[in-house]
Amino acid sequence: KLCSLSITMASFTANKAAQAAKCSSTSLAPGRAPAPARSALRNAYTGAFGSVAPSSRPCVLDAIQQSRRVPAGRFIASRASVVAQASGEKYDYDLVIIGCGVGGHGAALHAVEQGLKVAVIEGHDIGGTCVNRGCVPSKALLAASGRVRELKNQHHLKAMGIQVGAVDFDRQGIANHATQLAKTIQGNLARSLEGLGVKILTGQAKFVGPHKVKYGLPGRVDVGGEVSARDIIIATGSVPFVPPGIPIDGKTVFTSDHALKLDWLPNWIAIIGSGYIGLEFSDVYTALGTEVTFIEALDNLMPGFDKEIARTAQRLLIQGRPIDYHTGVIATKVTPGVPGVKPVTIELTDFKTKKVVNELEVDAVLVATGRAPYTNGRGG
Repeated sequence: KLCSLSITMASFTANKAAQAAKCSSTSLAPGRAPAPARSALRNAYTGAFGSVAPSSRPCVLDAIQQSRRVPAGRFIASRASVVAQASGEKYDYDLVIIGCGVGGHGAALHAVEQGLKVAVIEGHDIGGTCVNRGCVPSKALLAASGRVRELKNQHHLKAMGIQVGAVDFDRQGIANHATQLAKTIQGNLARSLEGLGVKILTGQAKFVGPHKVKYGLPGRVDVGGEVSARDIIIATGSVPFVPPGIPIDGKTVFTSDHALKLDWLPNWIAIIGSGYIGLEFSDVYTALGTEVTFIEALDNLMPGFDKEIARTAQRLLIQGRPIDYHTGVIATKVTPGVPGVKPVTIELTDFKTKKVVNELEVDAVLVATGRAPYTNGRGG
């Protein structure tokens, strides 16, 4: 429900901004929010996910659909007169949103429905983590690898009278499928904003005043500028959290951002962390022939899960698969290797005694130890 939460929080903030702007605006005209744009947004997701099993569709789909309901008779401010004024000062926009992931995008659409003049500042990809490096591509990989697992289960298929030959797959083809799905939704989201008149500004944002933001890209003099707004929403999302002592080389030691590209399939991979990110990738990797070892600091796998859910996940996603695990230990030192040439070495330390207890050599390491808020560079 993380996607739903981010939309709810951003929409709540956008609603507060809308109420404040309405208090300072005197030219209001009755009307309704643009229903065609809301319909187009729904189609952007449902069209892109039409070929994916319903259970594999990301939570953003339902969250976006539910957040678009607008009561009849809502008053919408005239676009020409809604630019917020406070203490006699005029701003470029009523609302500027820093970040255009699921939360920022949802907030922008909600603010437009309230009649505000809106701009979003995005320094990477429209759709943020969920669309480009999270929910969407991971579910695409799960769907494709799940089909491979299903076809390889010859015993089960034979029991139903189905005979299959040797099952093969194209790793790059699976990776391209996930990438293309993300790009399709990314484009649809951008068009949905443009269709509503939301200005998309490209660059990394930095506050230069209470109501002013400067944006741009490193080394690019042709991109950037400065804008002002009565209200500013920070919706910059999160990035993978990497514990100290673990250098990321993007090849043999990597985060979920790298893993989604599926650049190669190691024979044996260690996954540091056994939360939902680690479980998803263990499902993908084992379906495609990789052995998995979990490294978990606490005494049980999936320590943050509800106990009943953890038991079910253990039975369905761990047992009977090429998966083993080390619990109660942390990876205090990781030395990257070379794909197919030199293994990655992992020093395991007892979480309680802080003594080194083991060392592993694997082909690759996926760091799945959670995510941290992305706030770098926001200050003045």
